Amino acid sequence: MLDGTDTPPADTAPPPDEPGVTAAQDAAEPADTADTSAEPGGLQEIGSLEPLPLGAPLREAPIAGLFEETDSGLLPIISGDGARAVASYARPFTKPATGVEARPRVAILITGFGLNRTFAERALEQLPADISLGFTPYSGDLQNQINAARVDGHEVVLELPMEPFNYPDNDPGPYTLLTSLPEDANRKRLEWLLARGTGYFATVNRQGGRFLSETDALSPILTALKLRGLGFIDTGSTVRSATVESVPEAGFDWARGSQVIDATKSPRQIDQALKELEDSARQSGIALGIGTALPVTVERVAMWAEKLDAKGIDLVPVSAVLADR
Repeated sequence: MLDGTDTPPADTAPPPDEPGVTAAQDAAEPADTADTSAEPGGLQEIGSLEPLPLGAPLREAPIAGLFEETDSGLLPIISGDGARAVASYARPFTKPATGVEARPRVAILITGFGLNRTFAERALEQLPADISLGFTPYSGDLQNQINAARVDGHEVVLELPMEPFNYPDNDPGPYTLLTSLPEDANRKRLEWLLARGTGYFATVNRQGGRFLSETDALSPILTALKLRGLGFIDTGSTVRSATVESVPEAGFDWARGSQVIDATKSPRQIDQALKELEDSARQSGIALGIGTALPVTVERVAMWAEKLDAKGIDLVPVSAVLADR
């Protein structure tokens, strides 16, 4: 499952006409209120929150004003004063230096968490808080795992299953977004997926070679994410992605991965991919690596991260890449 190619068990999601109840619904009483740090009448910007002390947890989710209760569960919304999930649930980071003080920056997103709790627990033990984590919406324990990640300081993204080129032989799971469905049907599927949990700042494609290549299908989904105050990450794993052509014209925070770091799942090849990611950051100022929650990937990334500062490179959360756009 963690390589993004397997189909989740059939009993991990209810049928389309029977929306499930999530742990997020049990947490409908908010633990905190939104802090917009926005100009009057404007939207909260990513990176507007004060950086956290080392080891400090992220704010408890859900934050008041950033959700609405629906039959499917809690859905993210933009608050009346402009607060957005993409900024409020992101890990605060230090603004980059400029001029001669500027250092290259690298972000890492590890996806595939949720179905194997042991993998997630080991990752929290090994990975620094600036590494961002992606969770499947099919986990029966999703909210607890998101909460644990945020307590450990990690910002979280939610995976969106999208149609691959060889669908249905390769099926990402229930409620997959499909190019064959009308816009309203895909939007309803999107809402079901988003309502599985709360506390994520952005979404990321899970598979999706075909869906990402179809502007007519992808554009309404990205617009819906924008209107709910969420960001989007294109893993960069397909060369035919139409994300650039599909994003809303303004006010949408998104990024595309620079490199899949464990396309070949061996320690040597992962180390080489991380070195190439460093080179990319030196050339462009910032780079985003995408990996999966395999133990070998987590181990190599953890070891690599320990040595990054000595190389003159800053490790930043993925939200910093979205802000850089």
